[in-house]
Amino acid sequence: MASINKKDPAEVVHTHGGAPTYAVSAEEELQRAVMSNLLWEESFYESGESIADRIKSLIPKVDPLRVAQMAIDARSLMHLRHVPLLLAREMARLDTHKHLVSRLLPEIIQRPDELSEFLAIYWLGGKQPLSAQVKKGLAKAFVKFDRFKLSKYA
Repeated sequence: MASINKKDPAEVVHTHGGAPTYAVSAEEELQRAVMSNLLWEESFYESGESIADRIKSLIPKVDPLRVAQMAIDARSLMHLRHVPLLLAREMARLDTHKHLVSRLLPEIIQRPDELSEFLAIYWLGGKQPLSAQVKKGLAKAFVKFDRFKLSKYA
């Protein structure tokens, strides 16, 4: 009877620690990576840089609307600040995802200093011109703040 309960070896993958586990979809892996880290912070099994690289590599494999919703949930429900900005930046790079960036940025930018943090993440790999969707999104986010809020973070 024990022979019936054998696991298919194709389904079993290994964690960073080497323990066997089941494979998850790219969307589930992205969700887990986004919601369970502080970006560029070292964790027990993975360096902060490799976490960011893994998130970047998973974004093209996931539906654009799901990535945008993850960014909104990460910012509004989990109160994470940098991961949603990285998601928006990587979405701006992809032709399949960039059409959502102008609507996403005003949703995830909730403080005036996040405007400059997004630009720092955008230019992390080297300075380059802002895309049209990013310009539109930043313009929509900028008008959310009054003079007091802007001077508070100046």
